[in-house]
Amino acid sequence: MSFCAMSPLTLLGAFLFACLIAVYRWWHDPYHRMPEGAQRLPGPWNLPLIGRVHDLPTERTWLHFYKWAKEFGPIFKHELFGTTHVWIASEQIAKDLLAKQAAVFSDRPLINNLPINKTGGEYLPLLGENETWLRQRKFGHQIMTASARLSQHNYPVIETKRLLYKLLFHPDWYRNLLEEHTSRNICRLAWGSPDEASRLRQITMALLTVISPAGALPNVVSPLAYLPAFLSPWKRYEKRRYAEERDFFLSQQAKVRKQWLEGKAKPCYMKMFFDSQEKSQADDLEGAYEVGMMAIAGALTIASPLMSFILAVVLHPEWLAKLQDEIDIVCGDRLPEMGDMENLPVLRSVVKEVIRWRPPVPTGIPHASSKDHVYDGFFIPAGSTIHAMEWGITRDANIYPMPDSFLPQRWMSPSYPTFREPLTQYPRLEGHSQFGNGRRIYDNGREVDIPDLDYCNLLIAKPDWFQLDMTPRNEVKRQKMMEMWRRWKLLKNVSPAVCP
Repeated sequence: MSFCAMSPLTLLGAFLFACLIAVYRWWHDPYHRMPEGAQRLPGPWNLPLIGRVHDLPTERTWLHFYKWAKEFGPIFKHELFGTTHVWIASEQIAKDLLAKQAAVFSDRPLINNLPINKTGGEYLPLLGENETWLRQRKFGHQIMTASARLSQHNYPVIETKRLLYKLLFHPDWYRNLLEEHTSRNICRLAWGSPDEASRLRQITMALLTVISPAGALPNVVSPLAYLPAFLSPWKRYEKRRYAEERDFFLSQQAKVRKQWLEGKAKPCYMKMFFDSQEKSQADDLEGAYEVGMMAIAGALTIASPLMSFILAVVLHPEWLAKLQDEIDIVCGDRLPEMGDMENLPVLRSVVKEVIRWRPPVPTGIPHASSKDHVYDGFFIPAGSTIHAMEWGITRDANIYPMPDSFLPQRWMSPSYPTFREPLTQYPRLEGHSQFGNGRRIYDNGREVDIPDLDYCNLLIAKPDWFQLDMTPRNEVKRQKMMEMWRRWKLLKNVSPAVCP
């Protein structure tokens, strides 16, 4: 629901209602509790009651907050309709608060357009700390560990062969194909089959829109969350969205249950849930959402770095050539495998740099403070929303010299602070250009703008589509890519011409 779809009278009424709630929050100002000697965090000036809602940008919000970080320092705050938002642009401060003071800062904020996120058992990545969170976190750790021992590593190999085959014929569809690729992969991992990948994409985007500040107005104008459903188009939409999501997860669960009872279920997260359900005592709905949230998290976060990788190698073709040379030497004519990783430092460095250069979640996944805290003399009130801003953290020039430049060598050369050895182990993929209009390349003599900062404004940021072409280096490579997929399809007794 956008501003344009609402009448002026509705907007005025919603604004007045928001102001009334903001007055209530002002009356309960947490800074009345600030200890003697402590001071408020620095930050931009705030309008009474509404804070900085008037100048939040609608596009690339992380650049706006990063600008404030350079002006006010690596930790600052602003207000938004009575809620304090604390922004962190320093890796050390993020560790000090989110790791060393995890008991205070491990909670999640309430998402106004998804009010069950903190207390319901459905949304593990957004869940507040409680018994359900502990149980589901244990299950998540279990399936991540177990999947490494099972045959699930074969799923990405299958889907990569399919992706390469389709890119040969439709390179300009790369954005859609990468999203399709990640959805098919995660569907196999979650439910043993890629058949519902397109439906997963729809469910995933609907949830992402609901939880993103740029998606639903109550996520920014928080008092609107108090409107009754008959006055709130957002609540009515959310009710429909949740019902569709719930039905999808339960139907996927039912398919795997039937296969599991028949002893035919393929290795997947849902099979692991059924195998351990008697011990865990989790009910079916919780299990459906445990697996469903793993699927959504994977579908959301993997496609973005893949698209940023395409952007990076288009802008820096010299690194594409280095990658090709390394893979040729180590792997020959086959695809890289997990066992090759220690011998592929260039590949690991490029992937690591892509994630640093264009972090998939540039504003960070928000945390919440569960009680008042004083850090370095600054008061952080209970109930504050804490943003570890990845865009700022990965642009600390003391750790990442020339932070806006794409420099994979920073992970391989001793002249950079990020270098670690041996290169058979580092950089690890775990745990983790100047601003402007972008670099330019030439296509058959025609100058083409590559908008290297044009990303969508949702919580998980993906680069906008731009036109490109992909051509195999030679005919041998082309035939090899086609043969890999054809061989797999023949093994499955499906015509090679069919590429579902």
